[in-house]
Amino acid sequence: MNTSNRRSGLPAKRSRVQLYSLILLNSYILASVGKYICLPVLNCYACPIGTVACPIGSITAFAMVLDFPFYVIGLLGLAGLAVGRAFCGWVCPFGYVQDLLHRIPGRKLRLPRALDATKYVLLVVLVVGLPLLLGNPYDFSGTERVVFEAGGTWDYCALVCPVGTLEAGVPGLIASPDFREKASWRTVSKFAILAAVLVLAVLSHRSFCRVLCPLGALMAMASRVTLPRLRTHQATCTRCQRCQRVCPTSSRLVPEDAGEGEATSECVLCLECVQRCPEAGTLSARLGGKTLAVSGGKTDE
Repeated sequence: MNTSNRRSGLPAKRSRVQLYSLILLNSYILASVGKYICLPVLNCYACPIGTVACPIGSITAFAMVLDFPFYVIGLLGLAGLAVGRAFCGWVCPFGYVQDLLHRIPGRKLRLPRALDATKYVLLVVLVVGLPLLLGNPYDFSGTERVVFEAGGTWDYCALVCPVGTLEAGVPGLIASPDFREKASWRTVSKFAILAAVLVLAVLSHRSFCRVLCPLGALMAMASRVTLPRLRTHQATCTRCQRCQRVCPTSSRLVPEDAGEGEATSECVLCLECVQRCPEAGTLSARLGGKTLAVSGGKTDE
C-alpha cells in the first residue's frame, strides 16, 4: 500500500454526489418507471417532481393491506449489506439539506445518544404497528395521506414526515386550492414539525437522521452486517478525538480498547473522519479488500 502526501479525494467529492442525487431524484426524468423503485433514501413519492418511491411510505401501504413488503425489505437489505448506510451519507436528498443547513454559522450542540432510539419507536409504532392495526379505512391515496385530511390515516407519513411536508405539502398548498381546502390541524402540526427539524438541523448535525428517521432505523439494523468498514490502526492513533468532533451522527468510537471497532450503527459512511484524521494511514475505509480512502493520503493498490 503506497500513500502519497495528499488526502484521498473521495470524501471531498461527497457534496458533489449529494447535489447530483438531489437533482436526479427530483427531476421527474424517470418518474414513469421510478415510482415503482424504492431506494434507501427519504424522497417523498407525493412530491410533484419526485422520481422514485419512498420505502417508508411503501412499507406502510403494505401494512395497511395486511401484506408483507418482500420487494422493499429485500431491496433495503441488499443495499444495507452492500454499502451500509452510505445512501444516507451520500445520496439521501434530505440528508444533503441537513448538511447544508448545518453550515449556517452559530452555536452548535450534540444531542444525547439516548435519543437515537426514538426512530426505532417511530418505525415500530407509526410505520408498521398502527397501519397494520387500523389500515386505511377511508382509502386515502398516498398524496392525501401526506397532505392533510383531518380524519386521515394514523401513520408516519400522515402525522410526522417533514420530508413529505417539504416536498409535497408546500408545493401542494401553493398550487392546489383543493389542498388548501383540506388543510386541517394536521397541516399545522406537520409544518411545526418541519420547522423544528430544519432549525434543529442548523444546531445539531444530522439530528433528524439520528432521532426521527425510521428509514435510518432500518438501515442501521442492516448495517450491522455490511461490507464497508472503517478501520483504525490503533498503534498510530493519537486519540486526538478530531474524528469524533467532525462525525455528523456522533457515531465515532475510539476508546483505548476499541481494537478495530470504531463506529456505531449510526455511521453514514460520510468519511469525514478519514478526511480529517491528521495521522497518515491511521484511519481507512474499506469495501471488501479494496481501500476506498485513507487518512493523510491517497491509496493505490
